[in-house]
Amino acid sequence: MQFMLDFIAVGLGPFNLSLASLLQQKSKLKYLFFEKQAQFDWHAGMQLPNSMLQVPFMADLVSMVDPTSPFSFLNYLKAQQRLYKFYFLEQPHIPRKEYNHYCQWVAEQIEHIQYLSVVTEIVPKYYGFEVLVIQGGIHQRYSCRNIVLGAGNVPYIPQCMQTLIQSYPERCKHSAHYLEHQPKKLQGNVVVLGSGQSAAEIFLDLFDRQYQFDQVSQPKFNLNWLTRANGFFPMEYTPLALEHFSPDYSQHFHCFDDLNKDLQLSKQSLLYKGISAQTIREIYKKLYHRHLAGNDLATHLHSQSNLIDAVLTEQGKIILIFQDRVTLNQFSLDSDYVICATGYRCPEFKFLKQLKPWIKTNPQGHWNISANYAVEYAGIGEIFVQNMDMYSHGVGTPDLGLGAYRAATIANQLIGYALYDLATAPQCFQHFDPLQNPQVQVIQKNITTQHHVHAQHVEDLVKNVNFKAQSLNTQHSQHQQNHQQYSNTENSL
Repeated sequence: MQFMLDFIAVGLGPFNLSLASLLQQKSKLKYLFFEKQAQFDWHAGMQLPNSMLQVPFMADLVSMVDPTSPFSFLNYLKAQQRLYKFYFLEQPHIPRKEYNHYCQWVAEQIEHIQYLSVVTEIVPKYYGFEVLVIQGGIHQRYSCRNIVLGAGNVPYIPQCMQTLIQSYPERCKHSAHYLEHQPKKLQGNVVVLGSGQSAAEIFLDLFDRQYQFDQVSQPKFNLNWLTRANGFFPMEYTPLALEHFSPDYSQHFHCFDDLNKDLQLSKQSLLYKGISAQTIREIYKKLYHRHLAGNDLATHLHSQSNLIDAVLTEQGKIILIFQDRVTLNQFSLDSDYVICATGYRCPEFKFLKQLKPWIKTNPQGHWNISANYAVEYAGIGEIFVQNMDMYSHGVGTPDLGLGAYRAATIANQLIGYALYDLATAPQCFQHFDPLQNPQVQVIQKNITTQHHVHAQHVEDLVKNVNFKAQSLNTQHSQHQQNHQQYSNTENSL
């Protein structure tokens, strides 16, 4: 058995890279980060020329907990001799390519990272964990006391599209692989599925390619954009809404019961799903200018269109079958090229097979995760999670702005003391809990009193109903007497 490591981290996305940056030469911990890729490369298939990060540059790997770190984005700009250029840009959001390059710059300086390392199994042991890794075709075994899971999510592909994507990757692909093996000549019907930021950015790219950036007079292909959503709506991005991506709200959300957590998430989709307002304006502007010029739009947008099936014909056409969610009418669309911008999901990691029986889940099937991002684990050692905690900590889970805070929280627990002083004062102007308002008074509930009051209320209601009934009977008798008197009088006339 090899020497004991304090922890092993699986995966090297931005969140685990944040943890590695915060721990770099800060402790005597022994640890390794395993990454299956040859280098850090974040969303390589979606680094379009004009695509921007959806969070400000302060949401880098370290700044929100350690702004003086040598691994901050501002220090990266200084190293690139680009500080004044960025300063004059006066723009808080940075290109996605630049963020990726910044992360690569950091990763090159970090120790304890092993690339081309595929974790195949994590085995519970009396001392913690045994981690099986394939490195350069050689099977290795490592021992550690704790695990940090940051393997990330994988593309979600509709069931009816999975076979086509596997069999015809040049014709069908997920947005995550959009820039990989792009066909040089697109023709026929090109279809984009989805209504998020990735779908919108791909639509813009394809829209420009239709007329080869206005170099030709006729469109090279037709462009169809369909989504099952109710519309092509903007993502909520106002300051008070953004406070839901704070440690305050994550802690507040964690206190909900499991059913209420699921309910809240179902109502908050526009906080993390949708398109930036700027991108929507850019799309509309391009549509308007093309229409103004009198060119064929060759573009069709459909919302509330649910994809229910996909078939490849003998002629090589991909027939997509939809159902309108309002009218329930079904319709088909012959397609030559399909991009599924359908989001991501947390996969069933095979290397966790032996751990799962030891991990406690709630009735909804989600892992029980503590406020400090530790899984409720029955074995020896701790298992911490990165970006697997939306159902326990809320909508801020995948947001880069909370990455450093979560990484610092995990780092403090791995070290055993508060290496990073995490803010305890409120970080938001709004109160997520009414009791945070000193003017609010708690109303004490007395079940016995409530029951007595309720019973008395029911009794009073019954008495009131009986009284009204007696009154009505009296009125009815009187009415009958009056009616009889009237009738006698009428007959006598």
